[in-house]
Amino acid sequence: MGGPALLEVEDLAVAARSRRGDLEIVHGVGLQLGPGETVAVVGETGSGKSLTMLALMRLLSPPLGITRGRVTFDGRDLTALPERDMRELRGSQMAMVYQDPMTSLNPLMRIGAQVAEAMTAHGVAKSEAQRRSLELLARVEIPDPERTARSYPHEFSGGMRQRAVIAIALAMRPKLLIADEPTTALDVTIQQQILALVNELRRELGMATIWVTHDLGVVARLVDRVVVMYAGHVVENAPVDQLFHAPQHPYTRSLLAALPNPADDSRPALVQIPGRPPLPTDVVEGCPFRPRCDQAREACRVRPTLQPRSAGSAACWVPPAEWRP
Repeated sequence: MGGPALLEVEDLAVAARSRRGDLEIVHGVGLQLGPGETVAVVGETGSGKSLTMLALMRLLSPPLGITRGRVTFDGRDLTALPERDMRELRGSQMAMVYQDPMTSLNPLMRIGAQVAEAMTAHGVAKSEAQRRSLELLARVEIPDPERTARSYPHEFSGGMRQRAVIAIALAMRPKLLIADEPTTALDVTIQQQILALVNELRRELGMATIWVTHDLGVVARLVDRVVVMYAGHVVENAPVDQLFHAPQHPYTRSLLAALPNPADDSRPALVQIPGRPPLPTDVVEGCPFRPRCDQAREACRVRPTLQPRSAGSAACWVPPAEWRP
């Protein structure tokens, strides 16, 4: 990544607060993103991906909260920013597309009004917002915008609703778009259409983009770098080509081995990762992946930190050259 970072996350921790103390769920996450760069954050369900993204947007609700760390966006420390200033940033400079478009849209408002509201909330005149909302609906390939703008969310299919949510997110041409598993609820054909659409808009607008997903195969051709999370920790951070061809963490290797190979006619059984990810309340000695890792050694009883490895970094004591088959 050349030049100054657009987004820089340092030692970010998120915890659930209670009278009995803080229960840390996200542990010291670090992340950098340059202008126009695309990064994927991947990991199993419960790895802390979405929680980390909500923390970046300052959208955590009690009892969840940021307990340490720093999030710098375009030179501003978001962790110290007043809520009024954060509301100005959300939607205008940084935007988010969520997993379920039905819960992201107001069921009582027409689609066109919701797209226009994303602009009027940031000072755009109502007449201008209404005009631009039709342009946005057409840009995300919703047919007959003048008619469909008068529709309610329940009158749209899942793919159409997600396109409307994308139009809302892009209304103010943000510098950063976070796409939090935006295709999870869609069938495979529509999923590919949405991925292609967001990628095309990203190039057109020059946005930096964070793709959040549990499926490495979904973003293989869309991103520059991949951040792998497990149990609230970043365990690997690497350029996408290196990660796919020479993973530096056993968890990453296991995720890749679980992907089907469409070119293999023998259709071998997919690799399964034994056990389950730890719960936030579980106490795991050392590396959080150790109970499920086929490469675990005595050294793994001490928790590793991210260390430079090849062109990226990994939190593992055992180098790939010493991995067992």
